[in-house]
Amino acid sequence: MITKSDYIRYLQCPKLVWLNKNRPDLISQKIKDSFEDILKAGYEVEACSYKLFPDGVVANGEAETSKLMEERKTIFQPTVITDELHCRADIIAYDENNKAWDIFEVKSSTQEKTIHEYDLSFQSVCFEMAGHKVGKLNLIHINNEYVKNGDINPQELFSIEDITDKVNELSQETKEGISDISRILKNEEEPNIRPVKQCSRPYECIFKDYCLRDLPDKSIYSIAGKLSEKTMNTLLDARIVEIEKIPPELIMPKFTKHFQAIKDDKVYVDAEGIKKELEQIKYPIYFLDYETYGSAIPVFDGYKPYQNIIFQYSLHIQKSADSELEHFAFLHNKLDDPTRELAKTLKERVGNEGTLIAWNMGFEKGCNDGMGERAEEFSEFFRDINERMYDLMDVFKKGLYIHKDFLGSASLKKVLPVLVPKLSYKELNIQEGMTASNTWKKMVDIDDEEMKKNIYDDLLKYCKLDTLAMVEILNELKKVIK
Repeated sequence: MITKSDYIRYLQCPKLVWLNKNRPDLISQKIKDSFEDILKAGYEVEACSYKLFPDGVVANGEAETSKLMEERKTIFQPTVITDELHCRADIIAYDENNKAWDIFEVKSSTQEKTIHEYDLSFQSVCFEMAGHKVGKLNLIHINNEYVKNGDINPQELFSIEDITDKVNELSQETKEGISDISRILKNEEEPNIRPVKQCSRPYECIFKDYCLRDLPDKSIYSIAGKLSEKTMNTLLDARIVEIEKIPPELIMPKFTKHFQAIKDDKVYVDAEGIKKELEQIKYPIYFLDYETYGSAIPVFDGYKPYQNIIFQYSLHIQKSADSELEHFAFLHNKLDDPTRELAKTLKERVGNEGTLIAWNMGFEKGCNDGMGERAEEFSEFFRDINERMYDLMDVFKKGLYIHKDFLGSASLKKVLPVLVPKLSYKELNIQEGMTASNTWKKMVDIDDEEMKKNIYDDLLKYCKLDTLAMVEILNELKKVIK
């Protein structure tokens, strides 16, 4: 049986659909686990969307779907099956005027995407092949302008788009794709597909580790974001997979130094440029990092969909060049809005002078703007610290310090192991921001006090390392300019 998920996988990569059916043992568990929270959030959105149809009924399987369709009910999770297709839609509703079934696909995104059109196209083809007349094809997605005020209002939270014309244009392509999937799945050997951009687009492939297993550590896939698909194919046609063998003419000018560093195994340091950058920093210095949680369905009043709840900060303070480093932390462990409590403690610890240092400061500034809007009594404070903020990532974004192991990136996770190898996220239970975000929600939801405390401690350690990393990187940069 070919499912809707099979079709979406096929659109990403024919090899993906074959491996998923025949070699599930090769799935990357790490990537698979990362999808679990995404799927859970999607289910929550779907369940909330059902409130748009108060008379809807959940169907359990094909037989119950058939019965409910005979009764012309609005149906949640309807299933139809043909000789080779299996399709479960999100919502269908009977249009008495057109004597046809309208299909509604629910997505947690805030706008329509091309992949959604293909998703609905498969459903439309499947329903029609099962003998049902299909009417309008609709996408239900999140309205990102909605602001929660009391109970969630589904009519305001969701937008419904009629994309029938766009979807119908894909009908023949979808039927041909289904035939191609059938052919692919009958083969005993996996398809020979060249990995290019589809390994991460539109989704991170669960077989990516398997497909790239024989490549060197510093392969062109390590810097795929710096290369166009055309360039990737040109390199693969020439059997070039090592970064150092990339011809100079195929390199984007802004990454020339990065590629040269890899090729020559050299470190490029612009001491004067770094010195000029660091002159912007004034004592006392406040190293600041936030951790946040955002969801499609706002949790607290005053929030829009996906607007960040800032639940934690780490703050390292150095009052002068010779003073001892101080550390403060805030971590909210209750399911209520942390804004005012966080703002109060932060204001008590950050003085009226000096520089606040962040990594990729646009994120922290955006968080400050949001908190200033929700807690107007702190708006002037947040405006002030935004004006005093410096982005330590700029040194690396501007190419003032380039190392081959950065692989063209200026992210903290790439820079830290090179400049300060003694500090590592690998020893922590939480190693990146998305995990921290999802872990916080689990912490405030559970009743197990021991588990809650363990998560609390893990979050403190992770966020503290983010700011300590900036402290140590700045120290290393100061050595360069002495």
